[in-house]
Amino acid sequence: MNSLLTRLHDRLGLRTSPAVFFSAAAVIILFTVAMGLFPGPVQAVFGAAAHWLRYDVGWFYTLAATLLLAVCLILAVSRYGRVRLGDDDASPEYSGLAWFGMMFAAGVGAVLMFWGIAEPMTHYALPPLEGTEPYSDQAAVQALNIANFHFGLHMWAILVVPGLCFGYFTYKRNLPPRVSSAFQPLLGDRIHGPIGKTIDVIAIVSTVFGMGVSTGLGALQINAGVNYVVGVPVAGWVQALILAVITAVAVASALAGLDKGVKRLSYLNIVLAVALMLWVLMWAASSMDVVRGVIESFGRYLGALPLLTTFNDTLGGGTWSGDWTVFYWAWTVSWAPFVGMFVARISRGRTIREFVFASLGLPTAFVIVWMGVYGYSAIFADRAAAPEAGTGGPLAQTIAVEGNVQVALFRFLQEMPLYLPIAVLALIVIVIFFVTSIDSGALVMDAMANGHEDLAPRRQRVFWGVSVGAVCTAIIVTAGDDGLNALQEVIIVIGFPVMVLTVLQALLLLQALREDAGAARPLRTRQWKRVLPPEEYHRRAREDATVREEYAIRPEFEVGTEPEYETHTPNTWHAQQSAARRAAVSVGLTGGVASGKSAVAAEFERLGAVVVDYDDLMREILVPGHPAVDELRDVFTAEVVADDGTVDWLALDALTAESPAARTRLHEVVAPVVRAEADRRATDAGESSVLVVDLALLVDAADVRDFDQVLEVLAPAEVRVARLMDERGLDREQAWAEVDADEQRRPALGGTHTVLANEGDRAELERSVRDWWDEVVEPARASAAGAPDPASAG
Repeated sequence: MNSLLTRLHDRLGLRTSPAVFFSAAAVIILFTVAMGLFPGPVQAVFGAAAHWLRYDVGWFYTLAATLLLAVCLILAVSRYGRVRLGDDDASPEYSGLAWFGMMFAAGVGAVLMFWGIAEPMTHYALPPLEGTEPYSDQAAVQALNIANFHFGLHMWAILVVPGLCFGYFTYKRNLPPRVSSAFQPLLGDRIHGPIGKTIDVIAIVSTVFGMGVSTGLGALQINAGVNYVVGVPVAGWVQALILAVITAVAVASALAGLDKGVKRLSYLNIVLAVALMLWVLMWAASSMDVVRGVIESFGRYLGALPLLTTFNDTLGGGTWSGDWTVFYWAWTVSWAPFVGMFVARISRGRTIREFVFASLGLPTAFVIVWMGVYGYSAIFADRAAAPEAGTGGPLAQTIAVEGNVQVALFRFLQEMPLYLPIAVLALIVIVIFFVTSIDSGALVMDAMANGHEDLAPRRQRVFWGVSVGAVCTAIIVTAGDDGLNALQEVIIVIGFPVMVLTVLQALLLLQALREDAGAARPLRTRQWKRVLPPEEYHRRAREDATVREEYAIRPEFEVGTEPEYETHTPNTWHAQQSAARRAAVSVGLTGGVASGKSAVAAEFERLGAVVVDYDDLMREILVPGHPAVDELRDVFTAEVVADDGTVDWLALDALTAESPAARTRLHEVVAPVVRAEADRRATDAGESSVLVVDLALLVDAADVRDFDQVLEVLAPAEVRVARLMDERGLDREQAWAEVDADEQRRPALGGTHTVLANEGDRAELERSVRDWWDEVVEPARASAAGAPDPASAG
């Protein structure tokens, strides 16, 4: 299946992860086709699932959102708040205004245009809390509190946690920009496997559906707006046309990139949105009362948080909370992967404390001002038009009684001067909000599918942008007049697994910070190698053999960057090997050609060690059908691995001898399986066995960590030349050429290791080996077995 997907991927000219891309695409296409052919059954399934999640499991969403907010605040005020999202010395990439503009536009800016009047007016007319009279002062205050609650700290916490995870695991641990990367502390290398790919497919599909719902609401509102302004009918074909235009503009912006398209539209949108809000405030029926209400809203919102945070409408059977709070949290979390990655991308270089306080505080403050201006202005206008005190006016009748929330904004603006140009301005703001959401979403989904942030073929970004429009169109057109409910049901179902993943991400982020962060000031963290998904790593390595110097496949930190007080070990491959069943003592034995390494290995074997030759064991294991052979074929193609799985060892030896990068790539593939088999043989020989692995080369410092002891056999070049001439019959020029070639391909051996000088005869070498065995190996073996050190026993 993988080879089939790879061939299809190459034929289409893509550059992504075939398994992730095609799996997510298949789900999206299948849903779109099913909605078109069988709308009734599909809607019935989603309706039944959404009903159960809303009214029976709604408490989970409430609890999860509160937990995520608590995690954000705890991280911000703890010492981990000083950790930067990126290198320890990184600085922010974007100015404060550009950062806030892009963050808000990609977050809930578009949604506020829809619900800014509709939600406060609905709760004003139909208050959910016990003992509150409709249209009363208490109902007005509660309406604003509830609206601020749904778009305030809790909503942004749901977006901030994925942002923190993306920022940390992508820019601190240098892992691929995928949701699965946040699970590296739990999964280790398996983030590249089926589990990790499944997580990424869920995240991408969720993002498409979450953005589709938001765009659908926008299409409903725009259709209602143009109906009010110019009389265009409210119909499915009009909404489909609106979606096509929004999608086309969004795709064009996405093709322009983050700095040109998204950034410029975000600037424009913030300016227009603020201008529209100021216009509403200027012409409000009681401007000063609105200003007082906005200021008052800050304190009232904070005072109402304890009640609203845990409110589940218990006596009402969870109906209200299921229809409102659960929907909002499910909706928010469904596109949290997109917003999280996008916000993390534009927040690189900021500290966790700065990121959390700014990402929670600034948008929440803007929401309170926005809701206060629109909400109080609408309430005062409705009261002025009401037939008598304590009753609703025409605005409340349209929104709350008739349920026509799509026209709320335009029905409200109709009461103000210059209605036509202001309504057109509102339509422009709505369109740009949704365009910026889709274009930034297309960029992020492409990065999630690819596993890297480098620009890929444009057709991929086009596909993700069109997918959002297609999903939304399928739901709205087939749902008819019940489009809003259909959108809500789909998103509640999609949001549940993503909420579970988001809570897990928060807990794993805490674990990662404990593993990486030091305690000194200024705070320094463990530094990690930059990781690419295997398919992209191999693809780049085929194009440039030096790619290994920049990237790795396995998540691994740089040796020597551990924090001062290391209390937790990251879940890397090397850590897993350390925790696995292993020999009591492991020794890595290396040395150059004619250094006497073979004689040392023979002496170790006489002393009772299990000696394994790395190259011989590699050839014994890598036979046709072994999974590592398939990976070798991906790395080196058909030049060293035939179609039947046979490895051409001569070709492979020649290739790795010429290229250090190729040698390292070979080692990355075969080292895990060779070491596992070597440990199995050693432990089969007894729990106190000593394993000696004879390696021609130790590739890097990570190899040194694989062994309890590393012994490097060194001999002077003149001695080695003499041995080659004597033992192999080479002339002096040939012997020097072989020694020089061996030295050139032998990297400097990092880490802690012992050098065994071999300058004398064989008997002297064997004595040195026995002395080292008694001084180093035997005490280590006794210590591993829990016995007293033989050297100190007497």
